[in-house]
Order: sequence, then structure tokens, then C-alpha cells
Amino acid sequence: MKNTISQFELFRYQLLPINRYFQGDLWTGVHSIDELLAKKNELFGTALLEIDHFANSRNQTATKCLFAKDGFFLYRIASNRSLHRETKEFTEEYIDNWPSLLVAIWNAPDVQMFAVQKRTTAFHSTEAVTKLILDTVDPYLSRYHLRAIYEPIVERKVFWDIVEKYKGKIQKIEFDFVTPNMANISGNLPENLKEFAKATNSVKNKLDIESDSESTLHIDKNNDTVNALANYTSDGGGNVAIKIFGMSKKINTSKTVKHVEISEMRLQGTAEELADVLKEIMR
Repeated sequence: MKNTISQFELFRYQLLPINRYFQGDLWTGVHSIDELLAKKNELFGTALLEIDHFANSRNQTATKCLFAKDGFFLYRIASNRSLHRETKEFTEEYIDNWPSLLVAIWNAPDVQMFAVQKRTTAFHSTEAVTKLILDTVDPYLSRYHLRAIYEPIVERKVFWDIVEKYKGKIQKIEFDFVTPNMANISGNLPENLKEFAKATNSVKNKLDIESDSESTLHIDKNNDTVNALANYTSDGGGNVAIKIFGMSKKINTSKTVKHVEISEMRLQGTAEELADVLKEIMR
């Protein structure tokens, strides 16, 4: 039997307060912003446990939770892709068809990651699945004054490969980044950027650098600020858009989502065994 390969794409989510100047809420029992941030993963996990179906108005879906333990959640999600055919009796009929894919969510404070199986017969993109889940969770998180924001994880070399390829032709770089609250991926960001974002109560931030119209940018890998922003956005903290001289469209690093491949044979075990396999690729 042929051993086929499944591809999983990786996304990072961050759990941010809607209002960083939150003073507490008697109804939810959360009394301060520090307490809210300390409980954010617990609250996200509770929201996932309360939801039995990820859905929106555009897709008819079915959801099955296969595994939920110690902050790790594994789902199979199907989308209705009914097939239309003509019969020999010269009639038309629709046949139920529910292709599915696997989604793992690791809700540890130092991970906060999705691994979504790429299967276009079920969903046109893995990002659509990630958005579907977080849109469903959003009303639950809102009760606790939290918002989940996701970004693709990208290999760090992608940014520098683009810089090297178009050296002497880069006119503008736009760094879009989420206000950080994960120490393990934001440690290299300059403190003034982190503090400025938090002090202004921002959720998303943008830092643009642009050359004169008759010149180009000089981007050096030894520049600490550029390197830190490139690393942070690559690790799932944002996106970088790069404008190249002579090109009408910007190059976005987030279009190159990091992926891992797993043998289909390794996906045939029990739910617990499957969870262990997916944890390996998410570490």
C-alpha cells in the first residue's frame, strides 16, 4: 500500500486583552489586568470545551473533538461539499459528501499554536479553518474581555531570502506585528516597542521604513531592530510586506506558511497516539 503524506500548516495565536486598562469585572470574577493575563489560557481552554461545533454562515460544517487533555485539543472538522451528478435516467441528484481534516490546538502559554491539515477538498485553505475556529470562540472570549489574534508561522529565512534576492531594489518594508504577550517569541523585540504598544492599548502595530523614490533601502542582518522584527513576525507575531522597485504587488512573508509533513500511516493510531504525533511537529 502506498504511504501517502499529509501536510500540516502552522499558525500562532495570541490572547490579548480587549482593553489593557481593564479594571476588573465582578460578573466574571476577574479583578485585574494581571489576573486576566494570568488566566488567559485557562479561559481559552474553557471556551473550547464549551463549544461543540465550529461554524459560520458561509460553510455547513461538522465537528468532532477527538482529544482534549492538558491544554491540547485535537479535532476533526468536515465541510459539506455535496456532489452533483446526472443519472442514466436523465435526472440530476446531489450526494452528501463531507471531506474532513485534522486540527490540533496546543493551548500552553509558551506554545499557543494551531496545526491544520491541508486538504483542499474540505476547506480551500488552512487559514480559513483557523479563522473559522477563532471566530466561533470569539463571543466566549469577549465575555472575559479577551481577543484571540492569529498569524501564520513562517521560516525565519524567508524574510532574509527575499532581502538577499532583491538587494538594491527594496523601496519599502512594512512590519505589522501583534502587541506581544508571549515571552518566548517576543524576547528579542526592543523594549521600547513592546512598552509603547502596551502603553497605547494597541492590539496591532505597524512600523514602516521607506527610501526616497530615487533610492532604495539598505537592510543589514546585523541591524538588531530589523532582525528582531523579522524574527518576531516569522515566529507568528505578524507579517512583513516588502515593496520592490518595478513590481506592482508587495511580497508578503505570511503567504509562505510554515508546514510539516507526516506519513498517513502515522495518522492511523488512537486519538492519544495521534495527539503525540502532532505534538512532535508543534514543539
